[in-house]
Amino acid sequence: MRRDERFAVTDHVQIDIEVASGTVLVRTAAADAVTVSVETANADDFTIALMGDTVVVHHGRRSRSARIVVEVPTGSDVSVKGASVDVSVRGALGHLRTRTASGDVEADDLVRLDMSTASGDTRVGLVRTDATFSSASGDVIATRVDGRVTASLASGDLRIEHIGGDTDVGTASGDVTIGRCDGAAIAVRTLAGDVRLGLPTGIRVEPEISTLSGRVVLPDAAPSAPSSPAGERRTVRVRLKTVSGDVRIARAG
Repeated sequence: MRRDERFAVTDHVQIDIEVASGTVLVRTAAADAVTVSVETANADDFTIALMGDTVVVHHGRRSRSARIVVEVPTGSDVSVKGASVDVSVRGALGHLRTRTASGDVEADDLVRLDMSTASGDTRVGLVRTDATFSSASGDVIATRVDGRVTASLASGDLRIEHIGGDTDVGTASGDVTIGRCDGAAIAVRTLAGDVRLGLPTGIRVEPEISTLSGRVVLPDAAPSAPSSPAGERRTVRVRLKTVSGDVRIARAG
């Protein structure tokens, strides 16, 4: 059974989705409307309504697995809650919040991200400000986060190519790879996993690095640059700690 709804909107809109299990696809489309399509055996049990500036898509008590497709204006904020839900976000959106027991999250272009899952992988292209990741089991892969990154992972790898702000990562079992971090405070803690960190040239590093069982590999000293005296260099605090794993710092391009 399929149910379709359409709501005319003029200002910034928020989407609040709650579904027991299934898939959620959110994509950008017309600038003046939100369309919702729900495919499930009991689509009439869903509450689909415009309440103020929020479009609500909530499952009923008897709801089963559902496929939800929502088309929204560019920059809309989206919230998704569920038990076992895969979330896919296509286009440039605002603040994405996901809270699931299991399921993967994929997104192209976000202003901000807050992700929480017990089991599932997360893949993100661009986050223009801050990103928060919380996962018991699953990998986190991102191309670029321009703001601060906060991550708490129990079992899974974290790999981000470029972080523009401060970084605070804690993981019990998993590797942490950051291609380049431009923040002023970088902290990574892992019990069992390797840490690889890329730092820009021309900075002064205040390091605190420790590992009980593993190697620490540092880059060769950079040649002195008379045009950039030490007093003018930016200071970066780096705190890297592992119990079992290697630590490698490289000079990022």
